[in-house]
Amino acid sequence: MTSVLSHFPLSYAALLYGRRRGSVFAVHEPRPAARRAAEVPLHLKPGQKGTKQLLAQYGDRLICVRYRYDVQRKKRFKTVELVVAERDWEPRRRFADNQIVGLRVDFADVAVRAQVKQAGGRWNPERRVWQLRYERVVALA
Repeated sequence: MTSVLSHFPLSYAALLYGRRRGSVFAVHEPRPAARRAAEVPLHLKPGQKGTKQLLAQYGDRLICVRYRYDVQRKKRFKTVELVVAERDWEPRRRFADNQIVGLRVDFADVAVRAQVKQAGGRWNPERRVWQLRYERVVALA
């Protein structure tokens, strides 16, 4: 006697034997091998075994070495990440100093909540956050 599942595609079998998430079963079908990217199981920092020659070649410019494996083509690729340019950069400010921002404070964190209240924070029950001026949030940090 043959199984009924052998007549249906993989997704039906996964529906029957998959993990439950609420009232819906999780379905996982692997991507086709042709579209699958090369796997990167090994990521090395400069100075680790497997990076010494590249460290000697590239010096301080070397950020990391990755070994990628392509199972379908049976190839291993060694890739490097290098610094090619460096210049000063000032990150863009996310908020203006006088802008009101929402601050999430864990319910059990009574000390932080007291600091936020002391700094002038107001509780917003609709958004469930403490609202406070950004400059005061930075001062609390």
